[in-house]
Amino acid sequence: MSVDLRVMAAALGALFCTTAQAAAPDDIDLPTAQAQAQLLDMLEKESLYRDRVDWPALRTRLKAVRNDPVKARAVLQEATGRSSGGHGSWISAKQLQAKAERLARANGAATPASGAAIASAEALDPRIGRVDIGGYSVMQGPAAHQQMKERAQRWQAIIRDQDNGSHCGWIVDLRDNTGGNMWPMLLGAAPLLRTTRGADENVGSFAAAAGPSLWQLTPSSVRLGERVRVDLGGPGYQLKRPGAPVAVLAGPRTASSGEATVLSFRGRPQTRSFGQPTSGLSTANVMRPLVDGSALLLTTSVMQDRTGRGDGLKIEPDQRTDGDAATLAAAQAWLLAQPACAGH
Repeated sequence: MSVDLRVMAAALGALFCTTAQAAAPDDIDLPTAQAQAQLLDMLEKESLYRDRVDWPALRTRLKAVRNDPVKARAVLQEATGRSSGGHGSWISAKQLQAKAERLARANGAATPASGAAIASAEALDPRIGRVDIGGYSVMQGPAAHQQMKERAQRWQAIIRDQDNGSHCGWIVDLRDNTGGNMWPMLLGAAPLLRTTRGADENVGSFAAAAGPSLWQLTPSSVRLGERVRVDLGGPGYQLKRPGAPVAVLAGPRTASSGEATVLSFRGRPQTRSFGQPTSGLSTANVMRPLVDGSALLLTTSVMQDRTGRGDGLKIEPDQRTDGDAATLAAAQAWLLAQPACAGH
């Protein structure tokens, strides 16, 4: 299977999945006939779960309903949904434009919570630091790299502002991370993901038929294989206590790129996850343009942790907990029981 990793968009499927809702017949938006053929060819040849679809039978069904937009849309959704495990989707040109405008507004206004805001929101033992990494998306374009760089810097700054030498453990909260672009998430969490000073570290991969493509942290960047996805332009922040224990919080809203971030911590020494199973979209998408200006989010690979584990399904936490308070309490109790916090 050929995978175009140059345009890998690990979680855009989570962003557009709501656009597949049924619409009134007059409002049905479909790919053109040429784009439909292009879409089906891509799905049949490259989609991760393409063997789940009887492609000749599906094409016959689509041909039989070509004059009925509602039924044709349903057949195309079935093909995309089954062959992607529910993660891929078709995106109309109008939806692409609307999403780009919404993201531009949201990314201009949204800022991650500061360390002070986090501390005041929920009482934590003063020996425990915390960073909330929520969903974040950016459309491809000239400004995309700068926007991702700035978001990664903000998350690193939250960690830096709390790291006064008194923290013996950290909480990374991913319970509200519904997906988006994983690269600023990994680079933003790098001070906590990293276990060494200065060395490059592999923290996960996309596994496809052609072999794995590694997610790698360098002192200043995050890379996919040999390609730099986001670069800070200089060394990022390093913890005063590298390799400190980390508790990761996850739940059913943790999806796609949020799940990639969960996996990046799995296998890290002195790390444990708490909460509920994740959404179950731990697969990766490639955005492919179609001839009519629309696009296909093509699911091509499975996310895996740094040890090579990952099946594209829900990620089970190391310790199941029910409710926000219980999850936070369990994470804090585990951190305080670690040798790094004993007597601290």
